[in-house]
Amino acid sequence: MIELNAVLQTSPVALVVLDDDDFIRQANEKAVAMGLSAGTTLTSYIANLNEKFVDHVRHQPESQLYRLEFQHGEKRCRASFEENNGDFYVWLVDVSEQLMLADQIRRLKHPDSKKMRQIRQLSITAAGYSELLDVILADSDTLDSDKLNTVRQYQHELTKNLSAMHRVVTNNKTEKKKGSVLVADQNDALTELISELLRDEGYKVVGFSDPNTALKYFRVNEHSIQKAVVDEGLICENDASLVATLKTASPDLGLIVLSEDSDSSDHGKVSKPLDFQVLLEAMED
Repeated sequence: MIELNAVLQTSPVALVVLDDDDFIRQANEKAVAMGLSAGTTLTSYIANLNEKFVDHVRHQPESQLYRLEFQHGEKRCRASFEENNGDFYVWLVDVSEQLMLADQIRRLKHPDSKKMRQIRQLSITAAGYSELLDVILADSDTLDSDKLNTVRQYQHELTKNLSAMHRVVTNNKTEKKKGSVLVADQNDALTELISELLRDEGYKVVGFSDPNTALKYFRVNEHSIQKAVVDEGLICENDASLVATLKTASPDLGLIVLSEDSDSSDHGKVSKPLDFQVLLEAMED
């Protein structure tokens, strides 16, 4: 089996390596976390695809959008493909949350013509960054540290544009709420997006993707933090979860846990992919 180097193995973008029969020979950490596994075919995950992915993709434009189905749910991904020395490298950029949140924003209001022009420009900019990401991924057989930084930069810009779209649509003055909110998620882009959207709702927010930094900030500012929105997968000092550590340190803290497998009956938990309206309702509880 092909071995991926450390950069590809820990890349923030899912990568699978296929053989000519469409079987996954290797999957990096991000792909495994998504639900893909070696020994299965990529086609078996893709909805409404009746041919081998390696045959299908040769006749498609770059960066097609595909719906991947897993036992725990589905994801919408843009796929970039490259053949190298008989192996087929497929980069899968998960855009599920961005698409879902963009759809929520579109449904918030029926904007007037001026807002429509603003939204159109923001959408064009966001699409441009997405295309640049696709070019970067499609034009490389390895993703070095410089390109990883570029991917993160464009991902950040994409998030900023989606947040700006939300502000244009809502465009209302919100009452500042008392206290502050700590946001911590292992995904930098999701941390920034949640933080921006909560600020738009009037909350004072500080966000982190590193659990130890988040914990240090909490210990210094515990008196002013009333709510915390925390990814349950974050592990901090002594191999303890950040969620459990915060519960022990401050039992009265309003803690909202972002979970991959929670359901509607889990009090204080919000499922991923994130529904922002559900998060707002949890914030008001």
